[in-house]
Amino acid sequence: MSNEDNLSFSSEVAETLGIECALILSQYNENLLEDTASITGLIDSTKKNLRFLDEKKIKESINTLIKFQLISTSRKTYKLKEPKKSMDSCQLDIEWTPSPEVNEVLNMTEITDDFFNLKLKEFKIYWIERGQKKNNWNSTFIDFIRREWAKETNSKKAVPYVIDENWYPDDDVFDILNLSEINKDSALKYLREFILYWKDKGSAFTTWNSKFIEHVKRRHIMSNEIGSDEENKKYSEPGKYTKDFKTRKNDNTWAKEINLD
Repeated sequence: MSNEDNLSFSSEVAETLGIECALILSQYNENLLEDTASITGLIDSTKKNLRFLDEKKIKESINTLIKFQLISTSRKTYKLKEPKKSMDSCQLDIEWTPSPEVNEVLNMTEITDDFFNLKLKEFKIYWIERGQKKNNWNSTFIDFIRREWAKETNSKKAVPYVIDENWYPDDDVFDILNLSEINKDSALKYLREFILYWKDKGSAFTTWNSKFIEHVKRRHIMSNEIGSDEENKKYSEPGKYTKDFKTRKNDNTWAKEINLD
């Protein structure tokens, strides 16, 4: 049976970078490529194993995987730095933090501290709620954050831009918020004020989805603490305004208790 008769790949990588990248990465991770010491070797080995792929597409896919540091032509160096697996499987808990080796690996990329910290929170919430046991949490986290970074930087909004009144969160945002028991309808209560604040401020970012997630979580916690306080409640109910647009635009009283930067 040839390699082509029994192919497997990550659906998450396929959705983010394309099926060709997913297939090549799977071959690489399973040590099925004969020569990974150079780009030429990677291309030739891939052509041999995945003969149905176009050579041009193979070259483009390998360059993409190298760009996002999902594969390397210095595999030995990477393996020395890769975090060691624990011998015993265990569940993740809220106190878990990646090992120093994880930081060493990720410091070789362009992943920012803000992105790292945000994704660490999401990673822990997701796996704590699943309750699954693993003996390689460090490696799992590295794979996760690299995929998320690739998704972030490979989006059509890779260049920082100023938010406008038509901005709307990606579907992934609501999936992430659901992990914190915040449904889509509840999250959308805070969309108008979020857009209004940042549009007025005029800041440009590529991470509006991440900023909206953090904003919703903060406002949701505040709303629960406030309870039935009518002075604060009016800011969390969409569609109910007692002031004209210009007055509301200049009214940032709700933001005084929140650090959005």
